[in-house]
Amino acid sequence: MKNLKKLTYLTLAGATTLGVTSCGKYEDGPSISLLSKKARVAGDWEVKSIGTQVLGTNYSVNMSFEKSGSVQLTSTYSYYGSNQSYTYAGTWDFALDKEQLLINIDGSAQLYEIKRLTNNEMWLDDDITALDGDIWKLESK
Repeated sequence: MKNLKKLTYLTLAGATTLGVTSCGKYEDGPSISLLSKKARVAGDWEVKSIGTQVLGTNYSVNMSFEKSGSVQLTSTYSYYGSNQSYTYAGTWDFALDKEQLLINIDGSAQLYEIKRLTNNEMWLDDDITALDGDIWKLESK
């Protein structure tokens, strides 16, 4: 009976280890998360950089994803003391077994490959639909 318990524990530990090591869906992680992919996307995000362009005080882009599938993008920039802000609304959904994010704003659909998705960071590669192949790095607000 004692050997049966050991075998059961070892089998359970092995299955758990195999399950944890095979959970990584995105190239840059994480390997495991307790939150669903939809829960990690939903929320308010600030775009920190697009490719080599770091966004800062003169230009900012914020995105708000709702679990319902709606998205709002707000772009704000300052130019010689003048502040301009534009807000666009649309929808979002997963594509290709939740490895891609389809964002449709004002009738223009963009497909992004998800490179990293945690509750604090999201990296999106626009190489699927754009020629330049920039990585969008977003941080949770």
